[in-house]
Amino acid sequence: MVAVSSGARAWPSNPAWNGTLARSRFFDGISLLLPVGETFLVDTIAQWLAEAEAEADEDGISASVRTEAERFIREESAHQRVHDRYNEALISSLPGAVDVAARASRVTDGLQDLDLKTKVALAAAFEYLTALLSLEMLKRPYLLDASPTTQRRVWLWHAREELAHCHVAFDAVASLRVGRLHCALTFAAAAVWLAGDVLRLWFALCRCDAKAGAGRLRMCAQACRFALFGVPCLARVSWGALRYFLSGRPKLS
Repeated sequence: MVAVSSGARAWPSNPAWNGTLARSRFFDGISLLLPVGETFLVDTIAQWLAEAEAEADEDGISASVRTEAERFIREESAHQRVHDRYNEALISSLPGAVDVAARASRVTDGLQDLDLKTKVALAAAFEYLTALLSLEMLKRPYLLDASPTTQRRVWLWHAREELAHCHVAFDAVASLRVGRLHCALTFAAAAVWLAGDVLRLWFALCRCDAKAGAGRLRMCAQACRFALFGVPCLARVSWGALRYFLSGRPKLS
């Protein structure tokens, strides 16, 4: 169960903060996934860092590696806290969203039982997919409306930090010598899994809006328009994902 705290009151109540309701709910659905996803990332990189230091020689790992890993953990933890507040505001303003959020909170169940190499490969896959989306948010005007909303500022801040620290997960993959096939298969599973979860949560939030009185045909038209004009974005993200799948190396440009 996802609790709603008084901190949600500090967020503006504007369901269509991203220009249209359907486009806003797409990002709201992603936000519901982020706290548990970031918990997984923080725990995985912290475990890798602890084991790397334990297995290193008497001089330990380099100061730069430790500094960057600690920055990753600190920034991902901050993302988690901010998106928790973001989600609390969403839940408090949308009837039925608490059940959607509860389902989102379970998406990483079982991942902690995986071996460290697989967890690090998953962390790198999630970070790379997030970095590809972050590039689109920062470089293309279509995904985020130009209105100066709190939610937009959060997404742009998050995107900049993702691009700045995602290399830590790739460094962990290299440090553990995770095989190319292992990375490719893990990335494919992560991409399918993440896409399915985002679409499922997007649809679920739109259903909540429809039950609350929003026009179904209007939301459907908004969603179709968003999907149609988002095809170039999807193509670029898919191409970036394919390059990672085939080469095992991140290429962000």
